[in-house]
Amino acid sequence: MDVALMRRLDRVLGDAACSVLATAHRLRKPFAEARPIRKIVVMKFFGMGSIIVASRSLAALRDRFPGAEIHFVTFKGNQAILDILGMTDRNYYVDPSTPQAFTKTTLGVAYELRRAQCDLVLDLEFFAKFPLVLGSLAGIPQKAGFYLTSESWRRELLDVTGFYNSYFHTSDIFLSLVYLCATGDSYYLDYNEFSAKYRYPQIDINDRERAALRAKLAKHGIRPTDPLFVINPNTSPDLAPEARKWPKERYAQVADELVAGTPGARACFIGAPNEREYVRSVADHCKTPRHHVLAGELSLRELLVLLAEARMFVTNDSGPMHLACLVDAPTVGLFFADSPTLFAPLGSRVRAIAPPLYSIPLFSVYNGKDVAVGKPSREVGNAAACSVSVETVMQACNELLAMRPAVAPAPVDLISGSR
Repeated sequence: MDVALMRRLDRVLGDAACSVLATAHRLRKPFAEARPIRKIVVMKFFGMGSIIVASRSLAALRDRFPGAEIHFVTFKGNQAILDILGMTDRNYYVDPSTPQAFTKTTLGVAYELRRAQCDLVLDLEFFAKFPLVLGSLAGIPQKAGFYLTSESWRRELLDVTGFYNSYFHTSDIFLSLVYLCATGDSYYLDYNEFSAKYRYPQIDINDRERAALRAKLAKHGIRPTDPLFVINPNTSPDLAPEARKWPKERYAQVADELVAGTPGARACFIGAPNEREYVRSVADHCKTPRHHVLAGELSLRELLVLLAEARMFVTNDSGPMHLACLVDAPTVGLFFADSPTLFAPLGSRVRAIAPPLYSIPLFSVYNGKDVAVGKPSREVGNAAACSVSVETVMQACNELLAMRPAVAPAPVDLISGSR
C-alpha cells in the first residue's frame, strides 16, 4: 500500500476505532489493578531515521526500567536498522505491502503481543492512530503517547499524555515521553539533567567490514586508499519529494569541488534500488570522472561502513543522514521543507543547512505533513530549496573538513542557507 492510502485509512477508520477504544478504556480503568512494568512495547512505524532518533529513548528505558524487556513494533522494511542498533529484546514487524498482508501481520502482531502480556506501550507516532489501535488489540493496559490535536479521545485513551515541544529536537521529544513515564513530572523540571545522560549509540565498524566494503568498491575502480566523499540527493517519495529536492547540478557541483580539493578522492552517490535512476541523473551532471553511482548496491550495514569511511557526507534530510550519526561521520544535512530544529543530525562534526525563509518548515506534524503554503504538499515545488547556494554548502563542508573528530558527539550547529 502507498503511504497516502495508509494515512487516509488511519484518519478515517482510526478516529472511529480510537473513540470506541477510549470509551472502553474509561469504563475499565476504575477496575484495573496497577502492575509492575516488566515488558515495554515501543511502536514507531514511519522512517528508518526516526527509529535511530528514538535510540536515546530505548537507552533510557533500559536504564530507568531495569530488568524490563523492551519490545519494538515497526514496519517490515525497518528490520535491518533494528538489527544494527541491537537495543531491543524482541521485535515485531507489520508488512504494509498489500492490504491483505497488512491485515494479516497486524493481527499476528496483536496476537503475539497479547501472548507476551506486555504492560506498557509507548506510541512514538505523532498523529497516526494505528499504534494505539494495535496496542488496544494487544490488550496492553497502560498507554503513553503525545497529545497533539483536539482529538478528545486521546486524553481518555492515553494513561501518560506526552507534550510535543517543537522547540526541541525530535530525539528529545521522544525521550521526554520516557521521562514522563519514569517520573510523572509533567513540568519536566529535571528533564535537562535526565536528557544529558543519553546519546546515540556508536556502532563499531571492524577492519574486516572495512576491507569487504573496499573490495566491493574496487569493482568501480576505487582504490583502497582513495578518500571518499558520499552524496545522498534522495528524498522520501511519500512526503513532498519535489519540495525537498535541491537542483541536480548543485549536488554535482558540490561533488566536483570536494573531489577537486583532495588528491585521489572519489564522489560516491548513494540511494536505494528504486532511486538508482534518479541518482544517476544527478551524478551525470558531474564534470569530474571520479564519481560513482552506488545506489542499490549496498546493504544497510554496508552503507553504514561506507559512511564510517567517508571524509564527508552531504545529504538531504532523510534516513541515511541519521544513520551517519551512528558512526559519527562528518555530515552536512540539507533541510528544504522541514526544520533542522526537529531533525538535525547529532554528532561531533555536523552542520544543518536550511533556507532563512519564514515558510520553513513548509509542513509539520500540526498539519499532518500534508499541507504546505496553503496547498497539498504534492503540489509544492522546490523554490525554497533553490534559495540555498552551493557556496553555503561548501563553506560548511570545508569547516568540517578542517576539524578533528571529537571524543563524543556535541550539540548540533545550525546554519541558515543563503542565495
